Amino acid sequence: MRTIVFIASFLFFCCNAHAQQPRVGCVNKSMRVQAEQIKHDFKAQGMEVYKDAMLGMRPGEPAPVAIQLTEKQLYQFILIGDANASKIYFELYDGQDNKLAEKTIKKGDETNFIIYSFVPQKSDIYLVVLTQKIKGNADVCGSFTIMQKGTAPNSK
Repeated sequence: MRTIVFIASFLFFCCNAHAQQPRVGCVNKSMRVQAEQIKHDFKAQGMEVYKDAMLGMRPGEPAPVAIQLTEKQLYQFILIGDANASKIYFELYDGQDNKLAEKTIKKGDETNFIIYSFVPQKSDIYLVVLTQKIKGNADVCGSFTIMQKGTAPNSK
């Protein structure tokens, strides 16, 4: 009996963890163009793409993204949400689940994107939690990019 309860609990938690993962690979051409323009602007400032994805998200449900960051390295987090979203949330947690940052934009704001600059105090795995609230859609697309300060080529 104890084994059955353990297996049932394990399967329940595995299924829930899998259900909360964002799907990589949605299509929204205008959002992609907007993301490319923002990346182009940061590249002109010496930044380079560290991670980049279009994410299929469920409205109102958090989409967690775990990332390895290096201490004292400048990162720019760029979240572009659906233009029809009533709210777009960005949260950043350290490896001990301490909330380090929280940004929110609402439908009345002039933009549908969040840009957050971050320099980690230590190398660790950080958790970014992305959420969009939108009515009437089963799934919603989002663009999430992490830029980092470019490294200078080795001089010999």
